[in-house]
Amino acid sequence: MLYIELDIQGDVPMHEQIAQQIIAGIASGAIEPGKTLPSARRLASALRVKSQVVNKAYHTLLKEGFLQERYDGRLGVLVPSLAEMPKVTEAYMNRLQKQLQALAAEGRARGMSEAEFSKACVSIYRSDLTRMGDTLE
Repeated sequence: MLYIELDIQGDVPMHEQIAQQIIAGIASGAIEPGKTLPSARRLASALRVKSQVVNKAYHTLLKEGFLQERYDGRLGVLVPSLAEMPKVTEAYMNRLQKQLQALAAEGRARGMSEAEFSKACVSIYRSDLTRMGDTLE
């Protein structure tokens, strides 16, 4: 079961939080290939946000290849098979590099060593990335 926890007061827009947590659910195996996600309206109701917020998250995930539209006569979005998941692209690597550079600079300014920064990155990468909060089911 996947949970989504929204930080209403945070700097990250809610649609990005939803998209990030769905990707984390896919990465951790909490959302399996072939799983149909709830409608945007249903998820929005469960999360107590406007359906446009969930629609925007779903649209982003569809565009990036983390979700697919159903083509079996039923409406909805589902998680593609592992073979159909998006791969590491040059655009992704550029985005990753920019984000890590900004965080590394902040870490250095705060007195963080290279070893501490590397250890934090590895720890985060190895974690299961799931959070507690509202459920998708």
